[in-house]
Amino acid sequence: MKKIIYLIIIILSSAWFIACDDVNYMHEKYLADGERFYIGKPDSFKIYGGKNRAKLIVWIPDYRANQLIVSRADTNLVYKLLLNSVNRKDSMVFIIDKLNEGNNILSWYTANQDSSVFSIKGGTSVTTWGSKYESFLTNRKVVSSKFNLLTRAFTITWDPANAKEPILSKYAIGHEIKYLTASANDTVVNEIYASQTTPATVSILKNFPKTGGTFSYRMMFMPVETCIDTFRTVYTDIVP
Repeated sequence: MKKIIYLIIIILSSAWFIACDDVNYMHEKYLADGERFYIGKPDSFKIYGGKNRAKLIVWIPDYRANQLIVSRADTNLVYKLLLNSVNRKDSMVFIIDKLNEGNNILSWYTANQDSSVFSIKGGTSVTTWGSKYESFLTNRKVVSSKFNLLTRAFTITWDPANAKEPILSKYAIGHEIKYLTASANDTVVNEIYASQTTPATVSILKNFPKTGGTFSYRMMFMPVETCIDTFRTVYTDIVP
């Protein structure tokens, strides 16, 4: 009986030593180049697209991180964004440009001042819009425009149907009107529609010269609610 117990102990001991050797083997490949230290990556990373650019909102509490490195996967484009060295309680906002229209794949990590120590890499993607999207935008139609000599105001009657772009089926969020006032000041009037599907059909432009005048208008679009830029059509000139 004792021989059997000794045999069991020897077998278990051998298995334990083999297991330890396996554990050491697993770690050897990571320790071959020495122990590696990392600094903290962003605790929060949000990105919003715009016109060939994007806005980053990041929160990086680790004060060892001096910069945020962002790169675009399909190019050599690299953004080195300096982090706030005093305040890490609040989020930081950055803008990166030169992005392709469409989907952009980005990778990012934090680093110390000389980039000798860095964080584990992260990645994300962002959609941006540009000239192709703008080419599909159209102006809302003007049914009529009348000048009142007494009030020196133009009354514009719009087509009840709002302008709509065919790519994302988004309605215009409003219009922008430009005209020269009686005091020879160039005035721009922005009107955001309370309802994009049933916008107001009448707009009134005040303080025109006694002889009337002309005005130009264009529509404003946003492809998504979180877009950081407003897209506009080309001005249409109206000569009543």
